[in-house]
Amino acid sequence: MADDDDPVSGRRFLTEKAYADDRHLRSRMAIWRYAEGPADPRWRTSPVAWDGTQVVADIGCGNGFDLRQLVPDGRCRHAFAVDLSAGMLGSMDGDLRDSGRVTPIRADAQRVPLRDAGVDVALCMHMLYHVPSIEAAVGELRRIVRPGGTALVSTVGGGSLTEINDLLYAAISEQAGRPVRARPTMSFTTENGEAFLRGAFADVVLRHHEVVLSFPDAAPVTAYLDSLREPLLLEFGEPFDYDAALAFVAAGVEREVKAAGRFRAVSRMGVFICR
Repeated sequence: MADDDDPVSGRRFLTEKAYADDRHLRSRMAIWRYAEGPADPRWRTSPVAWDGTQVVADIGCGNGFDLRQLVPDGRCRHAFAVDLSAGMLGSMDGDLRDSGRVTPIRADAQRVPLRDAGVDVALCMHMLYHVPSIEAAVGELRRIVRPGGTALVSTVGGGSLTEINDLLYAAISEQAGRPVRARPTMSFTTENGEAFLRGAFADVVLRHHEVVLSFPDAAPVTAYLDSLREPLLLEFGEPFDYDAALAFVAAGVEREVKAAGRFRAVSRMGVFICR
């Protein structure tokens, strides 16, 4: 498979399919509506004592989810919204883009066009596993953050959403006639991320974040998996009926709902606080 079309880190695949706009991202984010108890959207940015003076760079900003937790309330002075995909930058809310305090920049995380030590805080949220050279991207975070500043780097943990993924694995394995692990292995997780970050930052602390999701029916689960259709089909490398796999998953979810009243899955994540 050509690097450009790799379903995890290929530039063409990411910018033209997976993240041509934020449609798939919004579908995946929708599952947080089903969190048991209040879900705090600021959990990733909370390690910083925001006081309205900081300049922040959000590397791989997507549709600006984290910046929406900072800019409208004046928690930072200015933000650079950096993303490889023009479509994702265009998906940011108009009030965020038009605030006068956000500068959108289309750029690669491995070559960030910001000056040395130019920001107080760099955000790199759930995206380093999409970068061909994690070491290069981490080096850029270190370069743009001023001495005494902070980089916040979030990612998934092992076993996250196992309950959903296991149903999908079972569905595809049934079609293939052999055991199949459909999801690609993440290159940057809460388990291995510290080793990458300590190459550039002297102080790295991981803060874990776990959320129980409780679904009343199969619809949000299958919508989440449907948003991953293209990368999973490409990763698997063999033809299979994805709609049939989703129906298999839906049946499994509904069985659990009938037996227990809800289908529950646990999201395991974390944010590295780097200084």
